[in-house]
Amino acid sequence: MTTKDNNINPAEHVHECEGEDCDCDHESNIITLDMEDGSQKDFMVLDMIQEDGGNYIALSEVGAMEYDILRFEEIEDNLELSIIEDDEEYNRIAKVFEERFASVMDIDDDEE
Repeated sequence: MTTKDNNINPAEHVHECEGEDCDCDHESNIITLDMEDGSQKDFMVLDMIQEDGGNYIALSEVGAMEYDILRFEEIEDNLELSIIEDDEEYNRIAKVFEERFASVMDIDDDEE
């Protein structure tokens, strides 16, 4: 996925609830990005973090089981997305997201 210089609204709600008891607007998690080939794709915002002075976002294409991690920068009321080209930085940030997602999964498993 190439999403360099795409913009999203930073006020998007990142929800962690599911099921009938959830009163969140799930659609607010969905963003549409313009791809390099001119097409548009919908992505779910899974999480956003600040780590080591940088801002990062995990996005999953709607209907996909995989997710992408991108760097973002706030510009006015939008976020500018860019690919993380440094492998060491990417691996470090991927580990942070994996730990966060694993802890959410542990919480969900404990509640059942």
